[in-house]
Amino acid sequence: MEINLKEVPIRPISYEGNVEIPKEYYEKMDIVDIQNVHLNFEIFKNADQEDVLHLKSSGTFILQDARDLKEVPYPFQFEFTEKLNEESEICGGFLENLQNTLDIMAILWENIVLENPISYTVSDSLEKPKENAGWRIVGQEDEKEIDPRLAPLVELLNKKKE
Repeated sequence: MEINLKEVPIRPISYEGNVEIPKEYYEKMDIVDIQNVHLNFEIFKNADQEDVLHLKSSGTFILQDARDLKEVPYPFQFEFTEKLNEESEICGGFLENLQNTLDIMAILWENIVLENPISYTVSDSLEKPKENAGWRIVGQEDEKEIDPRLAPLVELLNKKKE
């Protein structure tokens, strides 16, 4: 969705509605799906006659739970206001002054990616395994089991403590 910035001086440009995020955007990420993405933005002139973008968005990631790999929803929401110029952190890379256009979908996607958590789990109450293939959790009860080959060293350490 590209916006013609030449229309802004006449009246503010605004949009509110749901948008679809193409699967190609997130297919190589740890995101199963992105649903219910609602976009609300307005481009207007401020008192200094600079173009300003105010954007709000919300939606739901469908992610795999980090512990049991079940699909779980993770809601996101963000809002920002940014001047439309080449120095802008958010909009600068997506503003093409030669064509006087702004790629709103690219700005939206960049900010959605920032909301994606590295790891997410719904429940911390899952039973933690005590052992698995090739490893086990060692506790205080295991301290009494001493390898017979190391017994002389343990005796020597105990003598030093006394």
